[in-house]
Formats: sequence, C-alpha cells, structure tokens
Amino acid sequence: MNWRRAAAVCAVACAVTCAGCAGQAPVPISAAPRPAPSRVPWPERGVLREDARLLAASQVLDLAAGILYALVPASPASGFGPYSLQAIDLRTGRVRRGESYPVSGLALASGYLWVYGSSGTAGRPVLDEADPGTLATARSVLVPGVSGVAAVAAGPAGTVWAGAGRRLLRVSVSTGAVLARAVLPPGLDLTDLAAGPGEVNLYASAARLRPGGAVVLEFSAGTGGLLAQTGRTPLTWSAGGAQLAAVPAGVWVSFRTGMLGQSLLLSARSLSMINEALAGSAADSPVTGSGTVYSWAMGSVAAYGGGALWVATSSGLVACVNPLTGTVRSQGVMTSRQGLVVAVLAADPTAREVAAVVSDGGYTGVVAISPPRACWSPRPT
Repeated sequence: MNWRRAAAVCAVACAVTCAGCAGQAPVPISAAPRPAPSRVPWPERGVLREDARLLAASQVLDLAAGILYALVPASPASGFGPYSLQAIDLRTGRVRRGESYPVSGLALASGYLWVYGSSGTAGRPVLDEADPGTLATARSVLVPGVSGVAAVAAGPAGTVWAGAGRRLLRVSVSTGAVLARAVLPPGLDLTDLAAGPGEVNLYASAARLRPGGAVVLEFSAGTGGLLAQTGRTPLTWSAGGAQLAAVPAGVWVSFRTGMLGQSLLLSARSLSMINEALAGSAADSPVTGSGTVYSWAMGSVAAYGGGALWVATSSGLVACVNPLTGTVRSQGVMTSRQGLVVAVLAADPTAREVAAVVSDGGYTGVVAISPPRACWSPRPT
C-alpha cells in the first residue's frame, strides 16, 4: 500500500460496545427483501503485526502519513492507565513514544491528536491537544461542568467539537478558546460525534436515560444550532446510544440491542431513514436480522472514503455501501474472520485498499484489504 501518497482521508470508527447482553433483538418485517450479494473472500495482506499491549489501546489510522497512533496502557494485563501516546510507522514498524496521559480516548481531528476522557475517582474531564509530529501536548482545554469528555470530531476552520453529557463545545485548535456551544435536550447522555464531509454538519448520538434507546441529533458545525433530531424506531431498541459515521447524504448509525446490533442510514437535515434495507418495514416495526451489514452480531465498524461507505462486522463480513442510498455495491468476507474483532477501519482511495485493525486469535494488527473495482467511485453515487 502506498501510504505516503494516500489521500488525506482518515476515517476512524470504533466497534460498537456492548451496553447490554440480555434478550433477543426484534425480528424484521420486509415487504420485498432483496437477495444478499454474493460473499467471496476479498484479498487481504498483513501490514503491521501488533503486540499484546495494543489490544487494550485506543488506535487511530492516519493513512496520509502512514502512521498508526495508539494510547497504550502501562499494564497490558489490566488495560488501565497511565496511557503512553505512540506513533508506529506502518512501513517500518518504528515506534515513536510521546507523553503519558491518565485517560484512554484518542481521536485525530483538524490536524491534531486529541486525548480525552475522565480522570480520577471524582471524574475530572480531560481534553488534551497533542502534536502528531512531536507527540507533545500542545495545550489542555478546560471543559467545565462535566465529569469527562465522551467524543471529539472535526469542526470548520481549524476547530474541533468536543462533548460530554449534554454539553458540546467548539474549540479553536490554535488557542483552545471556546467559540460555540450547544446543549442536548434533557434526559440524554452523549455517546458519539461525527463531522459531515466539509465540516458543515455535526452529528451527535446520545443514550436516552429513560425509557432507554438512542437519539441522533444534527447541529450546524459552525454555530451549534440544532437542525434535526430523531429517536424513532428502530433507535428505540438501542441498548446504550450509538456510533456514527458521517457521509455526504447524512449519517450511518450503528447500535447494539444486546448481543445483536443494527445499522441504518439517516438523511441530512431531516434525519429520516433512507437505508434501503429497512425502507420496506412499517415505521413502528422492530427491524433486525442477523448476518448483514444492517443487522449483525457482536460488533460493527464503519468509515467513509473514496466515494463509498465501508462497513465490517465481527462475523468477518466486509462491504462497500452507496453512501447516498444505503445500497450494498459489493460485499465479501475477510480472510481473518475466525473470532474477528475489527477495531478501526479506514479507506485509501489512491491505493484502492481498505485498512483495518483486526484481531482474530491468530493475527492481531493492521491488514490491507483489496475490494473489487465496483466499490470505488470518484464521487458518492
């Protein structure tokens, strides 16, 4: 993979965590189900083998720089901090080590690394900005009124959005000053943020504290003004918030219902459901079904790049999806699919490969997957 010439697209997605492990997810009702595309192995090669400590680390792929960034715990056995910031060259395996932090959250947004989370028994919020080149802390941002930072996403014009609880802050990367604020409605707790392409829209997901389920909100990325909100079915089946991947038409939403999980595509501005796999179901019907990128077991990750939405599940299924309609262009299976955990997914349009951080019991590390030609599009169509 030509990592140096890769387009400056860094798509990061974390596997949807298990917020509940009991019960069965609902059963789908579809007026005209479409046959699933054939599943054949997509060519795959190892790029960087990881050691055991990285299994408990937050990881970020920067394909343009050819670097894997990780917050590595001091104790591999416990997975607890302090966490050492490291940069690993994907070509040579050379490791650069930076500062240590008391929290484990890691994101790459607006040209900087962001270390975030909650520190100490009292829950002190941490939002530290680190230089990707030197791995040194550039500044620490004060986030008042919350116990910790839950998510970070890129903002427009050299800013990032950070949030926790019900509070969202737009922060200048050059000064750390707070430029805009937004507040989620009462009864919600933030779980994820995603910036739409061009950083015009900001999407947020939140867990509804009572009676449960997930809510997705859309804000202006410049002002923080609320543009749309939805918590309708099937989001009501969420066991604890949702994970997001923004695309030009809106946002891909993934959430656990227990041991199973679901994904859907919501349109920009209205947040109405445009996922074709779910369009034939009644609005109030539970929608699930195991074995597709829309309904899966254990975990799913997603990332946008190269004119496609890329999705991988814990069953080893990997697919390219039309980011405007939700139609699966092509899907296959990963070679390393036995007991698969996919932690990070990113697209390299220049090399026409998809990079993933996987663990399957036999191989743990970064792999490069070669999807078929039909997956790639010069523009999202």
